[in-house]
Amino acid sequence: MKPRVLMVTRIPFWRMGAGERTRVLAMVWLLGAHCQLSLLYLGSLSAQERQLLARLRVQAELHDVDAAAPGLQGEAAERARFQQICASQRFDACIFQRLSVHGLRDLLPQGVAAVLDTHDLESQAAASRRAQGVAAHTRLSWEQELALFSRYQRVLLIQSEDHARVQAALGERALLAPHPVQFAALPMQAKRRHLGLIGSDWSANLHGMDWFADQVWPHLGTRVAGIELHLFGWLSERWRPEFTGFHRHGFVADFKQAWGGIDVAINPVRWGAGLKIKSVEALGHGLPLVSTLEGARGLPEDGGQALVRCDDPLMFAEACARLLEDSGARAAMGMAAHAYARQHFSPQVCFEPLLRWLQQRAQQGRAA
Repeated sequence: MKPRVLMVTRIPFWRMGAGERTRVLAMVWLLGAHCQLSLLYLGSLSAQERQLLARLRVQAELHDVDAAAPGLQGEAAERARFQQICASQRFDACIFQRLSVHGLRDLLPQGVAAVLDTHDLESQAAASRRAQGVAAHTRLSWEQELALFSRYQRVLLIQSEDHARVQAALGERALLAPHPVQFAALPMQAKRRHLGLIGSDWSANLHGMDWFADQVWPHLGTRVAGIELHLFGWLSERWRPEFTGFHRHGFVADFKQAWGGIDVAINPVRWGAGLKIKSVEALGHGLPLVSTLEGARGLPEDGGQALVRCDDPLMFAEACARLLEDSGARAAMGMAAHAYARQHFSPQVCFEPLLRWLQQRAQQGRAA
């Protein structure tokens, strides 16, 4: 008996290029394989996008807001469409992707379990921004955020620190559900010396690249013979167009091609919250990772052989240089990285608690 699940999202997860999109797609794949999944996108799905979703092997009944009552727009159309879908079939649970769709929570029929996938803690992300002198776009306090969480039967947290914090207040309603990776380890190019970063144009990535270029790169550029820095993703198109010292590749749809162009991955972000998906994916491809403390936030602490965590610019540069110049050390850390990712971030480890709870919920609901 498969659980009947509705997922509601504003995130166009089929358009790759951002960590949150990768996470939603991974969850959709899992739920599509083990549940009767319906998906409501709070926007418009063109015929081309529906074809892309089919090519991505998305197993779900797809809905958008275009079928709402004529003349309705914006939030009114979203609410009407959500109510139409909930009235047309019975669900065991509804998963809301981020607090941005919380406005629909009160419209969920009685008896359908509400699940929130937080992605990160918004109040913590705002505090982290302010600590780095960056303007925060939300005034949501931790107390206010927790009050919203309390409206859900289950709250999904992407990393262990967030989970422990919410669990202390909500108990078993807090579920740890990190981002899963399942990649083959990439072959090492012993003679190549490519640092690399894959990132969206999220402001934290731009801010982190400023720090790396201004404070770390001057210690590296003339020290390591043949060193190159390669940027992939929308970050490479938005960050300092006038800066010509790095190789920019733009958005590359083939993950293997992008990660295959990197020998040592970096994550220089200085603020944020949640789990940095680019860090998890670098480890999942068997790449050594040099990261700031923020970039490694939420990664289990037993990863000492798989990554380097430091905020000091000189130490960051020295770690990159050592791994680029010493192919033996790079190979050993790459193997450790891949093993670490398999241990902590396999799909079974990440989503098993959610799937088990959905199955239990479905059994209880139908028995009643």
